[in-house]
Amino acid sequence: MKFYADVHGTKKNSERFRITYSTDGITFKHIDRLGEIPAGPGDRLFMDTLPPQHTDGAIELLRKGVGVYYLRRITLIEKMRREYKLPKSARGDIKTLMNIEERWFRRVT
Repeated sequence: MKFYADVHGTKKNSERFRITYSTDGITFKHIDRLGEIPAGPGDRLFMDTLPPQHTDGAIELLRKGVGVYYLRRITLIEKMRREYKLPKSARGDIKTLMNIEERWFRRVT
């Protein structure tokens, strides 16, 4: 199963990050740690960026057998968002990630 996640700073404290994820672009869930994503072996997680604060969560997912990928060029989100006329929000960014080809993502090892 493919998971798509948007990592964004919180409104109250820009040093903290909130993660919004979806598998289908219709239902969205919010979490504070990457390890809370219900992914299992063989699943893949595509995200816009991997902040240093969330590397432990990424390692936890890798140990579970989940493939973790982040976007090589973050500027692609803005370009694709304009192309698909999606709003600048966590949900819009996730839908944009779903439309970006997998070759633009780099695997975390």
